[in-house]
This record gives sequence, structure tokens and C-alpha cells, in this order.
Amino acid sequence: MIRKTTVHLRVLIALLLAAALLLGAAPVGMAASAGSFTDVSSGDWFYSSVDFVVKRGLFQGTSSTQFSPDATTTRGMFITVLGRYAGVSEAAWRTGTVTGSGVNLRSGASTDSSVLTVMAKGTSVTILSKAKGWYQVKTDSNTGYVSADYLQPDHHVFSDVGYDQYYAGYAIWAYENGIITGDGSPDKFSPDGYVSREQVCAILGRFASVRGIRLSQSEGAVTFTDDSSISSWAKENVYAMQRSGIVKGRDAGAFEPGASATRAEVATMLQRFDTAGGGPGSGATQPESTPTPTPTATPETTPTAAPEGTPAPGDGTMTPPPEDEMPADTPVQLIDTPITVKASVIRVGIMIDTGSSQNSVKTATLTNLSGSGFEFGSMSDRQFVSAGVTTADSTVSVTSDGTSFTVTDSAGSVVYTSSGTFAVHPSGGHVVTSAGKYSYYGDFEMRQAAYTPGNVAVINYVGVEDYVKGVLPYEFGNYWPTEALKAAAIAVRTYIMGYNWNTYSSYGADVISGTGTQIYWGKGENGGTYCADSDAAADATAGIYLTYNGQFCVTAYSSCNGGRIKSSAEAGWGKVDYLVSKDDPYDKQAVKYLGDNYQTWVNASHHVGMSANGSRVMAVEYGKDYQCILGFYFPGTTLQRGA
Repeated sequence: MIRKTTVHLRVLIALLLAAALLLGAAPVGMAASAGSFTDVSSGDWFYSSVDFVVKRGLFQGTSSTQFSPDATTTRGMFITVLGRYAGVSEAAWRTGTVTGSGVNLRSGASTDSSVLTVMAKGTSVTILSKAKGWYQVKTDSNTGYVSADYLQPDHHVFSDVGYDQYYAGYAIWAYENGIITGDGSPDKFSPDGYVSREQVCAILGRFASVRGIRLSQSEGAVTFTDDSSISSWAKENVYAMQRSGIVKGRDAGAFEPGASATRAEVATMLQRFDTAGGGPGSGATQPESTPTPTPTATPETTPTAAPEGTPAPGDGTMTPPPEDEMPADTPVQLIDTPITVKASVIRVGIMIDTGSSQNSVKTATLTNLSGSGFEFGSMSDRQFVSAGVTTADSTVSVTSDGTSFTVTDSAGSVVYTSSGTFAVHPSGGHVVTSAGKYSYYGDFEMRQAAYTPGNVAVINYVGVEDYVKGVLPYEFGNYWPTEALKAAAIAVRTYIMGYNWNTYSSYGADVISGTGTQIYWGKGENGGTYCADSDAAADATAGIYLTYNGQFCVTAYSSCNGGRIKSSAEAGWGKVDYLVSKDDPYDKQAVKYLGDNYQTWVNASHHVGMSANGSRVMAVEYGKDYQCILGFYFPGTTLQRGA
């Protein structure tokens, strides 16, 4: 819950300047360093922090010579700065999908305006603004207007956030990832409300949790003199930020939790957060997956009576309800009719720029871990076609000058060049290739990075079952019970074949490796994790998909739901018959495994479909098999083998 605090006139004036210039479209106040500002001197406690945020492009000045360190920070400002720190593409969260067939894109917001082009059903657009029943949108080749009757936003819509505001995409990103909640209701953001010191701590804590960032504990715990004034929902994160050295008390040992956070304080907290967490790219991504193109979590409501961050009641234990109060089993059945799969090979962007994800590389290095070499050629219908060029060297590097590619061996000798997209096939059959941090089965396609000229984008062509094995231990965990892992394997397999298929086709991929679709880190031993159990669960359910009326299901899942499953309509996805709202007594018992972290996971989850921890409880505590688990979370569905 966000509460406004009293603001003096001088601070309000500074705030208005900041709103106009700090984060506007035209960076008139851009400075190269803190030394460019006349109101920031080398002796100020915040000097190095201002220098950090300015050089990183997170903040701009309120003018070419002023930083205004004492100005307060609004919710819109803070979430924009955090989004920039995370490398989020703001525009990628302002997308929509055309829902009608043959929809006119017009030159103005009126049916009297000329038609620029006719859009097919399913066309994806970037939303620029909305007014009087019309969206202004941008397509690949036009900017125009479309009636709101024929366009569905892809992401959560705040009633008080216009698409033309600088913070719009960042606010949606933060909400759908569980980093922020609505201000009293899920559709209200209050972008001009001031963000308090305790709210900054809560938001940073959730951001760290969602991104899997482990903050170092460099400071001894202290008790602030106004500890009793810290809201109960914020205390855990305030304490964590204090122990990590990110926040300190103000005068006389007080924290002043409700005080507005100034620009200097936010800059300082971000720099200390970066130090404590090792940078925005550190840590593993949380195990979340929601319908594309929504990265991570979709909207969730924080009740007024339970402010954001409220810990679970009790002492971390829970007595299971009596057996006769638990839901009756409704296991899904495997029917004889096969379902046609879309392909046996999936294209995964493992190093790729898509606007919302930028992790292409200057040099892509591949090592055939079997000791054999590589063949070079192209991909045709997802199959490798050799160009007759090979190398016996087990390690090659690929670089680009922005137009053509050069492949060199470990000695630096050129072994292959290409003026366009090309493919690399590891010799030796079903072998593993090291590429960057992880290792993968399959072939690799090299493309020019879409957003970073001169960088190399890498697409992994991998078989469906190897893909499932590369997702399962990182979205759920190898230590999950067998039946829960089987249910998860079917959900992962179905999700890629159903909702996510061909999502990133304009970049040469079906999906990317990350929370935009599903976390995929290749062969199971990556990072020292032994994945025999999850691999066995994938093998035991190989080729089995969850379906509804002969179609692949949207097998949404997340970590925890707080004891209640949301329907797809509640989440803003539209009505899906098998994504229904109901109580989940299994999820509530997951607190025994997660303890104080249970509510954190609840806050970071979208609550639709299967609860990963609820499935864990069903398998361990009640002995349910994977068919019962899927039947509970996706009622009315069936299982079919792929053909």
C-alpha cells in the first residue's frame, strides 16, 4: 500500500522539475558525470552514487547543471529508474494484439480518417496512447489509430497510467513481475504518489527475489529507534536492506520509514544494491512462467487489508486439514487419439536481442565437449544442411562486423566466413556443446543481433525432449518429488508447443531462454546440479501433452498462490475454461517448506494454473500422482501423445 506524505513547497517545485526533465523523452539534462552538476560536490555523501546513476544512464539532471539531490521521488520515477537498471525495454510492455479480422489502421482517431493499412487477426503492435476509444499504435511499417474494440493489450492495464507516459511500460513490467502491487487496488498505480523509504526497501527486496539476486550481508543487525513505526509488510525487507548495507538510519538512529525518499537517497540505495548484489544480471531468475509475451508474472491483487509484503500468519507451520475436507481426485486421462505436434525441434534464443531481452555477444565461442569438431552450413525446415565445410578443432569463435561473420579456430585461423545467417553443427551425433555459461544439445544458428550492431545472436535448435530437460530443473528444481516433476514436465512441454510457439519468429526463434517464456539452461549438469530425477520424469512422460478440446493447453504455472487459484479472466488474460478460480488447500501447506519466504513467493507469483509448491505438497503429503495433480490445477483437460 502506498501512502502520500506531506511535501513542502520547495520540494514540490524540485519534484515538478524532475518530472519534466529527469525522465522525459528528451534528455535535456543529460550529464556525463556527477561533476557536471553545480549542486553536487565531491564532498557530498551522495557524490559517488550520483556519479554511478548518471554514468549508467539511470538518472538525468533536472537541468544541464542541476541534479536536485533533495527532490523527492515519485512511484513513476522510481520504477523507471529500477527498470532501466534491470535493462528492461519499456516499449516491449506496451504491446497489444489485434483481435478482429481485417482491422483498419487509420490515419486519425475516427472512422472518417483514411485507412493506412488493413491488419490481420493476431497482428502485434506497440501501443503509443489511448483516448476516446482509440489506440494510437505502431506497427512494423506504420503509425496510426485502431478502434479499442479490435485491440487487446497484452499486459496489465492501470487506470491511472497512460501509455504515453514515460513510466508506463516500466510500471507494467514491475507489476507483472510481482515487484510492485496496485495502490489499494490492482488497477491503480498512483504514479505521482511519493515513494517512501520503507517502500523502496520493499520494492528492492522483491526485485532481488524475482531476479534471484543474493544480497551480501555485510552489516550487523541494528534496531532503529522508530522500529515500531516500520510497517509490518515492509519490516523483513527493511531489515534485509540494512544488513546488506543498502539503507542506514537518518538522524539519531531513526529510519523514518514513511519519509519520502529523495533523489540522492535513491541513487545511493541503487549503488549499494548493485554492490551487495553483484550487478543487475547476477543470480538466477525466479521459477516463473506465464503466457507470452508476458515475462514472469501477470497481475495480482493485494487486498487493502493485507498490504504488500505482509508475511504469512502464524509461526511458519500449518496443520493440514482433515482428509475428508480435501478436494476429491479428478485425474486427467490419457486418451488414444494423438495430437499433431508443430515440430520435433524447437528454436531457442540463448544469446539474442529481442527488445525485452538483450544478451547477444561480441564473440560466440562454441566447444564440442565430445572432442570432435564442427560442420558449417544452414538450417532448412529446422534441419541442418551442410555446406561441405568442416573443422577438426573442437573450439571455434564467431564474430561479426555488423554485416558478415567470421569463424576462427582456437589458433586464430579463419575456418569459415558468411555474409548472412549460417548454422553450426557439432560433429559426433548427440553431443553437448558449450556455449557461454551453459552447455546444449543440438545445432546452432548465428544471426546478426537485432538491437546491438556487431553483436552475434545465437539460436539453439534442440529436440523437444532435450528442451524439457533443460527447463525442468530450473523452473521447478531437481529435488521436487517424482510425481510433481512428471506433472511439471508435461506442463513445460505443453506450454512451449501451445501458447509460446513461434513467439519470437521475427528473430529466428520460437522462444527465448528466460522468463519471457521458460528458463532454459541446456544440459542438466550445468552449474554443478545433478538432474537425474528431473531427467527421469521427462523421460517417463516423453511425448505426452495436456490438451483441451483437441488443442494444446495454456499450462500456466507459478511458485505459490497463497491458497487461492485465480482464473485467467481475473488475471486479465480472457476466459479460458480450464484456468478457473478456486481454493488451493495444498498450496497453503507449502509454508512448511518455505517458512518466512512463503509470502514473498506468493507476492511474486501470478496465481493462475498450477502452483509448483502446491504440486509438491500433493505428491509428498498426500501421495497424489501426476494425473491427479494436473486434474486439480487444470480441470476438464485430457492427456494426448504427440504425433
